[in-house]
Amino acid sequence: MKEIFSISGIDIFQREFNQIMIRGNEHNQLNQIVNKEVSLNLPDKNLQIINNDNILIARHSFDQWNLIYFNDQNYRDVLKLVSNLNSNNQVCASDYSYGQVYFDISGEKKNYYLNKLTHFDLRLKKFPVNTMAQTLIARIDCSIYHLKEKYIITCNKSFEDYFTQRLADSINL
Repeated sequence: MKEIFSISGIDIFQREFNQIMIRGNEHNQLNQIVNKEVSLNLPDKNLQIINNDNILIARHSFDQWNLIYFNDQNYRDVLKLVSNLNSNNQVCASDYSYGQVYFDISGEKKNYYLNKLTHFDLRLKKFPVNTMAQTLIARIDCSIYHLKEKYIITCNKSFEDYFTQRLADSINL
């Protein structure tokens, strides 16, 4: 974990997560396969999140889910999970861990600063806890996951420096 900023009202950390994209059409069958591997069910509703202390699973569309490990995983274990998921012809799983950058953003002013970078409505009534969105933040395609007291934002690793600079600009550092 790398601290990016920590000032009054906002804390931003860059994190190292493992991410697996899972695709499949048969939700019930896919749910059984994934539950057997990680002991969590797939979300039923679009843009819904199910998580525990170690894993987040978000439904991005009718046939796509992202599984994110919050804790460091042995890379061989991640590849084994991808392989186990892909052993079923109803599933297509891919490791996205090293192609993405992850930011953990918390604090009572997180919405104030992020609103400078996005048109997306971050108010609780429009973006409830345990939901996610795909939107533009600082003109970068991002996924934003709303957990209890923080956001996890992920985007393509090639935008890492630019995104970090735009966060700094929003805070006026």
